[in-house]
Amino acid sequence: MSLDELISACGQERQWVVELIEENIIEYDVPEREQFTGYQLTTVRRASRLSRDFEASVPAIGLILELLDEIEQLRQLKRQLDMQAPVIEVTIEHLK
Repeated sequence: MSLDELISACGQERQWVVELIEENIIEYDVPEREQFTGYQLTTVRRASRLSRDFEASVPAIGLILELLDEIEQLRQLKRQLDMQAPVIEVTIEHLK
């Protein structure tokens, strides 16, 4: 989708979306054609909610989204490790 289509789909002002691009919060999927995908639309919508709900600035939104992505990656890694790790049962007997 084009920049205009992205702006229309997310319901934000053009300048605000341009600021997201300038802050590298979203990037063109196909830079030479200035095209976006659903992934960027999802990111813009998440950014829009953060802006609305917390009155976050564009740089703050970038940081928040980065931290949320990192949390999700860590959760996925933990799930993978939990599935690989053997369950060890330990029985403790009281010594007299």
